Amino acid sequence: MRVRKITSNEAWRLMGFDDCDYLKAKKVCSETALYHQAGNSMVVNVMYYLLKNVILFL
Repeated sequence: MRVRKITSNEAWRLMGFDDCDYLKAKKVCSETALYHQAGNSMVVNVMYYLLKNVILFL
């Protein structure tokens, strides 16, 4: 069984970015930097619902 590493584009998509944002960043960043940027980001939709539930709980 082989495990496939996701591409930097797939990592950006999982974090909620559009392909046009990825292409803009790819023009000025290396592949490693693109992985790091995707890994250091937060998914906005997830943070929205987490904070919404915390505020409703208070």
